[in-house]
Amino acid sequence: MEIPIRPVKETDAAAIVALLNPIVEAEIYTAMTETFSAADQLDFIRNFPQRGIYHIALDGDHQNALGIQDVMPISTSNIFRHVGEISTFVALDAHRHGVGQSLCRATFKAAKELGYLKLRATVRGDNLNALAFYQSHGFELLGVAKKHAWLYDKYVDEVLLEKFLE
Repeated sequence: MEIPIRPVKETDAAAIVALLNPIVEAEIYTAMTETFSAADQLDFIRNFPQRGIYHIALDGDHQNALGIQDVMPISTSNIFRHVGEISTFVALDAHRHGVGQSLCRATFKAAKELGYLKLRATVRGDNLNALAFYQSHGFELLGVAKKHAWLYDKYVDEVLLEKFLE
């Protein structure tokens, strides 16, 4: 099944918040600890970097967000112009339905077109599904920042991965 993917629009803010907040509230998938309002997300969309990529995966009716993926430049300097930081979020009830795969296809293509050579991902060390997801898409382990985040009364490792776009 082909999942519709397109660039995020300002009108997607509420749908993105409906996707993100349950992920944040689950306290096990992301290092983010604060939920978002539609106004927060609208501000994020409006201020998104010009060389950034922000995609949304939609359900068949194009009403609900199944996933989002973004790539942001790691720096405004030309020295690092070829490197982007990627983030992926899939609705809790849409895991293992091809949403992430569809997002990656669209995002990797757009990243190459914008001149990115490699993408970097930072993942919670205890989020084994996210680590497996990125590795299944060609990301390789760069290293582990031990006890890097203090989340919900415990230290959590952060894993750094990278992928060279071909």
